[in-house]
Amino acid sequence: MNSHHRLRKNPAALLLSAAFCWSLPAAALEGNEPEQPQSLTDKICFGRPRAQCEVELDVPAACAADGSGTDPSCPIVFFLHGSGGTNTWYPKTSGVHDANMIGVYPQGEGGWNTGPKDTNLCAWDDFECDTDPDEGDFIASIIDEIRALGGTGNVYAYGNSNGAALAHRLASNGGTRLPIKGIIVSVTQLLASPERSGPGSLNYNQPKSERGTPPVSILSIMGTEDGLIPYLGGSSAVFNGNEQFELMGAIESMSEWANHNGCTGLYSTTPHTTDKGDGTATKYDYTDGCPEGIYVEHYEIHGGGHNAGGAQVDGEKIDVLGFVSRVEGGGGGSPPSPSPPTPPPSTNGCEDDAFWHGKFNTAHTCDYVA
Repeated sequence: MNSHHRLRKNPAALLLSAAFCWSLPAAALEGNEPEQPQSLTDKICFGRPRAQCEVELDVPAACAADGSGTDPSCPIVFFLHGSGGTNTWYPKTSGVHDANMIGVYPQGEGGWNTGPKDTNLCAWDDFECDTDPDEGDFIASIIDEIRALGGTGNVYAYGNSNGAALAHRLASNGGTRLPIKGIIVSVTQLLASPERSGPGSLNYNQPKSERGTPPVSILSIMGTEDGLIPYLGGSSAVFNGNEQFELMGAIESMSEWANHNGCTGLYSTTPHTTDKGDGTATKYDYTDGCPEGIYVEHYEIHGGGHNAGGAQVDGEKIDVLGFVSRVEGGGGGSPPSPSPPTPPPSTNGCEDDAFWHGKFNTAHTCDYVA
């Protein structure tokens, strides 16, 4: 008896099976214990040109979207390692369970494809390439999956060195697919050139309002004597001699973000102490001149090298999740200036005009009748 005959003989069974499948609940974001992240690797990595691909998802119980949590709108924070680094330590060190935030720990291919790499098969300006990692689509697909599971929170990215370069790029391509609300970046600034690089369409290297890039809050820390990523910008050894790639200066990069965010570009500076470089640091704060809800802050570690991202400032390391909490809490920037009050209308219908007087008495001036 063939399968078609069996279906004809028992149509009720087929209908029951279809109804059962229709009633199955969609997968929902589940919480996990600290240091025991979930894996999205199979869903995200399949079919991509990524030999080392791995994606871990770390969800505090409070952030679950399966009905057991209290806040499925918890902020979603990507932790992006540097070149040659791994995602191994983030489940132990991210702090997302204490902060009630969702952590995402992707693994790059020996780093992130944000510039010329010896392992790339295509030219840096071959945007149709499908054999090199497309970082924008990779991260966007992770966000899509988290959204499909019920995670609705704002998205942030924290990166060090090459990871910071990717955070800058993600924010520069912000929009529907990459809804980046804030970035925390250490020891890397924006590229000055080229405008685009690498595969795909989410590959722009500077933010542009004309492309629909939304405002992005940013916290940055860099050392003035970084031998790998020059504080004043220009070329770097990480570009393998490719003259098409140039970095902005650190302050130029911050000004680019401030201007993009609609800030005035003015900043205040405050002195601080640090355990790196010559022991001193300066904070540049553009926030007061920004629209409400936007933070733009930069720590300059005087004499600091490429390890400045781990610097303590006034005895404390930069608080990545604390910055996220500040952005989530609103504030930042300045509220719109209130319009000046409209002067009340004149009640006597006359002005203090030296040539005006009453019809029957020239002594009855405006000042007299008022």
